[in-house]
Amino acid sequence: MTLPSFKRDAKLLIATSGIFAISFLGIQMLLQVLYVLRLGHGPRYVGLFTSTGAFTYMGMSLISGALGRRLGMRRTLLLGGTTIVIGMTALPATEFVPLQARGLWPIVSNVLLTAGWSMLNVNLVVTLTAATEKRHRNDVYALNNALIGLGTFLGTMFSGALPGLFANALQQSLDVPGPYRSALWVGAGFAALGLIPLILTQPVNPIASSRQPGARGAFPLLPVALMVVYVCLRHAGWATCQVFCKAYMDTILHLRTSSIGLITGAGQFLAILASLLTARLAARHGNGRILVTSTLAVAIGLIPLGLFSHWTAVAVGQLCILITSAIWLPALQAFQMERVDSEWHSLAYGSISMAMGLGFGSTSLLGGYLIEAAGYRTVFLVGAMLSTVSTGWIWAVLRARNGAAGSPNHGS
Repeated sequence: MTLPSFKRDAKLLIATSGIFAISFLGIQMLLQVLYVLRLGHGPRYVGLFTSTGAFTYMGMSLISGALGRRLGMRRTLLLGGTTIVIGMTALPATEFVPLQARGLWPIVSNVLLTAGWSMLNVNLVVTLTAATEKRHRNDVYALNNALIGLGTFLGTMFSGALPGLFANALQQSLDVPGPYRSALWVGAGFAALGLIPLILTQPVNPIASSRQPGARGAFPLLPVALMVVYVCLRHAGWATCQVFCKAYMDTILHLRTSSIGLITGAGQFLAILASLLTARLAARHGNGRILVTSTLAVAIGLIPLGLFSHWTAVAVGQLCILITSAIWLPALQAFQMERVDSEWHSLAYGSISMAMGLGFGSTSLLGGYLIEAAGYRTVFLVGAMLSTVSTGWIWAVLRARNGAAGSPNHGS
């Protein structure tokens, strides 16, 4: 399956994913925590800042799915993309708001940003599903996530160099907010470009479910609930690195921003290649086995971060986590969508997104307090434990599905 074989709207949606990956997942995700630290805040505030965004994503996930059904997915995508641009523009404006509002302003901007990301992300996956034939979905999910990986890699590498360039241009130190503020505004400009392919899309009619044509089945509450628990636990463990690795490298290992970008970008580059293997791996081993092994790999990747205080431990851990996560997400999307009739896609994926937000937000909020009490390395070990528990959970779910003598091999 190649890109020319996909429908026009599928190509535009994949392009949207890539552009927002550069701006949001690349530039914004690398620099927002470093900017908040330069504003004088510590790990507890970083945890609060990150968790409010994650809990917003959680709270908006089902609402985003409902908006897609009520307003239409294209309108909801445009609304979400526009809200992302506003949120990304608001954060670097923190220094220009009244002094008494500066502690709250970054949190408000993050609420806006992640509300928009929820509307975009939930409905983009559902729209991509509707625009793609069932037999091609593993391929389109894999290609979409590969482009997300490429965009994230380019954005991360670019943003790692941006503060240094602005520091030279503004004749400022990298220890002050100015260079990071300017770099974040560049990210907002990239996000605005992501609205262009969305404007060019047409309303998409979902492809009818092949399992119950013409009939509306009951919502599969138990299967979705079991996956919600799994995703929540998995994301809680994964988030320990996603939320705190950059702050750890900056404040404890004292690495330069360019070095942080290089270490993160190297893993993201390899993750691009890994995501392209998902369809082939799924065809050979099944999406179920991918979920089990990739979740266990997150636990393995977090162990070096918890045991060794050195940049090589971070590099190795992040490499393992990023590569396996790139394989995990398209496998999860395919696994979930194939078990839900098309009329329930928005609600089902909204539920999964809610679980992601809950796991991510819980780790972000509690992790900041745990860092102040016991240090970063303890948080990473807790993440490894949560990832191990979530591996056992999904293995048990798959085994129960396939019978007492079954195996996760055939959970695709």
